Amino acid sequence: MTTPALFEIELPALHPKQRAVVDNPARFKVLAAGRRWRKTSLGVQLCTRTALQAGRAWWVAPTYPLANVGWRFLKHVARQIPGTDIREAEKAVVFRGGGEVQAKSADNPDSLRGSGLDGVVIDEAAYVKEDAWTEALRPALTDRLGWAFFISTPNGRNWFYRLYERAATLDGWARWQFPTWTNPHISA
Repeated sequence: MTTPALFEIELPALHPKQRAVVDNPARFKVLAAGRRWRKTSLGVQLCTRTALQAGRAWWVAPTYPLANVGWRFLKHVARQIPGTDIREAEKAVVFRGGGEVQAKSADNPDSLRGSGLDGVVIDEAAYVKEDAWTEALRPALTDRLGWAFFISTPNGRNWFYRLYERAATLDGWARWQFPTWTNPHISA
């Protein structure tokens, strides 16, 4: 059996700024954008695309309550795909082709160690501990040459700010900053 094509799944259409992010070939992407910009829907689409190609992706947020935002949207998408196993206790979706997406909390960075990943979305990255990235998630992407997508609203000049600044000069990295009003689905 083959995994259904992504176009058969009811995902929100990408607005032009989201499309610019998706179409960029960078392996590591840093997005600082306002609330209601649709960062979550974009991240869930990236995770779903990876899992539909039999890959393994994680949705990581600073805490489980924040991870639930992505988890709810992921379940909405997964319910549309035949043969998908939604595992509430593990906060994991396993697709018929063997790919999976799991929602995780970064409140204890050591709990993120050990798994090989094809992709990771770090939601509200400005509020995640830096060592969750440097000590756990970055190494998990190494053997599979996985991608990372950092999404957040700004929170001062912390590690997310420094990562955003460095992304302008590093090979394989890209960055964007968009205010909420650049989402065409928001009323003027």
